[in-house]
Amino acid sequence: MRSHLLAALGAVFVAAAIVAVTSAAGASAKPRATSYVVVFQAGNNAAGINAVQAAGGYIVRLNAKIGVGTVASSSARFANTLRASGAIAGVAHNVSFFEPKLRVLAAPPGTNTVANEAAACAALYSVPVNVGPEPLSSCQWDMRAINATPSGSYAVTQGAGVKVGDLDTGIDLTNQDVAPNLDVATSCSFIYATTPTSDPSEQVTPGDCSNKSAVQDLAGHGTHTAGTMAAAINGLGVAGVAPKATIVALKAGTAEGFFFTQSVVDGLTYAGDRGLDVVNMSFFADPWLFNCRNDTEQKAIVQAISRASRYAQQHGVVLVAAAGNEGIDLNHPIQDEISPDFPPGQAVTRPVNNSCVVLPTELPGVVQVTATGAQNLLAWYSSYGKITDVAAPGGSRFQTPTFDSARGRVLSTYSSTASDLALEASLGRLVSDGTNYWAWLNGTSMAAPHAAGVVALIRAMHPGMSVGAVVAQLKQTATKMGCPTEHDPGVEFFGAPLQTCTGGVGSNSFFGSGLVNALAAAQK
Repeated sequence: MRSHLLAALGAVFVAAAIVAVTSAAGASAKPRATSYVVVFQAGNNAAGINAVQAAGGYIVRLNAKIGVGTVASSSARFANTLRASGAIAGVAHNVSFFEPKLRVLAAPPGTNTVANEAAACAALYSVPVNVGPEPLSSCQWDMRAINATPSGSYAVTQGAGVKVGDLDTGIDLTNQDVAPNLDVATSCSFIYATTPTSDPSEQVTPGDCSNKSAVQDLAGHGTHTAGTMAAAINGLGVAGVAPKATIVALKAGTAEGFFFTQSVVDGLTYAGDRGLDVVNMSFFADPWLFNCRNDTEQKAIVQAISRASRYAQQHGVVLVAAAGNEGIDLNHPIQDEISPDFPPGQAVTRPVNNSCVVLPTELPGVVQVTATGAQNLLAWYSSYGKITDVAAPGGSRFQTPTFDSARGRVLSTYSSTASDLALEASLGRLVSDGTNYWAWLNGTSMAAPHAAGVVALIRAMHPGMSVGAVVAQLKQTATKMGCPTEHDPGVEFFGAPLQTCTGGVGSNSFFGSGLVNALAAAQK
């Protein structure tokens, strides 16, 4: 049965992006099979399939458009045998793990009301409570910093007609501040039963986007980044950079917040196929912070995600990524202390160099975004480097006019099914109107969606503009910034690495071309 099906794959390659090979007999016969991600030689999937079989494996599914597949084998020598065949470009383990998540649905003690939060923000930032279009606009120092305001970019364009993809942990389908702009029909989960740390409720059959409940955000992160890009102006909570853009949730991050290779690859391919205008990527691809090309497994991961990234860009998608929260110079990495971050407890301290890259941040054509606080200083945690394209607000509690451990972060929409609601509330970082949630978070994860939102504004004004031209306009219209004479006090407080800025005004390792400017980008 399996060999007959594989023989027919040649015709299927042209017809479908993702081919599922469902041999029940094969699967049940190999209950202890190990799962792998295999990168096939460009244009020669057939030879790779033959090599997989010869090495003792079988195809579980194949993304034929970019030549990346999931393969299973019970042979301990499978990976080495397959590499030695010369018929594939790379192979890496695709581990499997499951741990259920606790659901917290009721507003926990310590949750702030919208009215009280707005008043506190108005006092902290010396602005009127009604400074913006939404009840929590007084808290949105980040939008004021980039001119995404009623007198700024909102008066020119709000991103109508643009589709923004959020490659993240999903989205809260019940949050009324993002629901008006959410395209549920196009949104899709790329979390499978074989995806490490996944919850059963978010798992789908590969290639099947019909289960919309699987898109529900169990971590909160995806809802937050989506709201920064495109929370609606609707009398609730906050407003996004592009408050009339359409949000497409691309769920590649699990309940535990892990983003593994197959899910990232499938999400990027899907974004290209659907012709999305921009995709935000606020993560690094697990389990390695740095993927080193002199390691056979890590090289395969680089190849797989690189192909998917290139495919998306070739189909008109502008890709935006967070620089990372390690506070290091990405042009001169020395050490990786947190990898592999899965399975738990496996991390080792290892030397790294410029042959090692953070994915998807350092891929060609991807817009890399560093994070600033309310004083426009590089945030204490932000990684940086001469590969930085632009900076955007990511938040820092050390840059508020008066120290505030919560409100110096970025306030955006949050998920009612996030497992850390009680923790966020206990730290004074959770806001609710009794139905919807908003949370204060910081990180380059929060910076990147600001830049992606500005890309949406450019695309709204110039629908036919190429990917390269959009990126150029994003950079050209950024507010030019030179190397600062002071740094975020969080460096000393946390004992973080002291970032060192090199370069001049409008071209340096901290801010790249500058702080994104929504108004200038929309007007150009």
